[in-house]
Amino acid sequence: MKRFINSLILCTCCAVFVGAGQQAPVSAGQKPSKDYVACFAQWDQKLNTLQTHFVQTTQYDGVLISRSEGQISYQKAGSKLRLDNLDGKNISQSAFTDKKKIWILDEKGKEISTLSWQEWSAGQPNKALFDFGNYAALIAKHHAVILEYKQDTVLLRLTPKQEGENYTLYVTVQEKNCFPTDIRIVSDLMQTSAVLTNVQINAALKEDLFKGIK
Repeated sequence: MKRFINSLILCTCCAVFVGAGQQAPVSAGQKPSKDYVACFAQWDQKLNTLQTHFVQTTQYDGVLISRSEGQISYQKAGSKLRLDNLDGKNISQSAFTDKKKIWILDEKGKEISTLSWQEWSAGQPNKALFDFGNYAALIAKHHAVILEYKQDTVLLRLTPKQEGENYTLYVTVQEKNCFPTDIRIVSDLMQTSAVLTNVQINAALKEDLFKGIK
């Protein structure tokens, strides 16, 4: 299994880890126009489909370890998620899940491996990637502080409540709709960042997009 499946998990959906009701004034003294923590949590009700391009980088002590990019597709009905790793414009590997099983396919669409959802997710450093639609259930696990408020974005700092979990998440959300566009997780000297672009929310998806789910 290629590295992107594991490394993407570490970062892409870290944005769901926000602590509702814990919003604090921004350091610059500007007051946000609304409760962005609560707004972020409301994606459970708002999000039906999603497609977005991502670019992810991982650094250790400031040294670049890896860079990957690809496409994420999600459909709330059936809890369907597809991750495509791209080599230029071509798909080099794909992952499909319905939160019961996960299928990994190569660039030709040939199945590489199949695992149960529980088995696969238990071995991941961050399980949030496949938790679209479950934001509210994850919110209570973290504290959230607004670090910076700009005209069109808000930067959140998220820290886990549970002792022994040593990492910090920095999430930039859009001011207009609270969608995460820049996600960074820091743990000791390791830092993984993902930037989401070309975001399409609740748009119609192709009928065969999730054909890798059997």
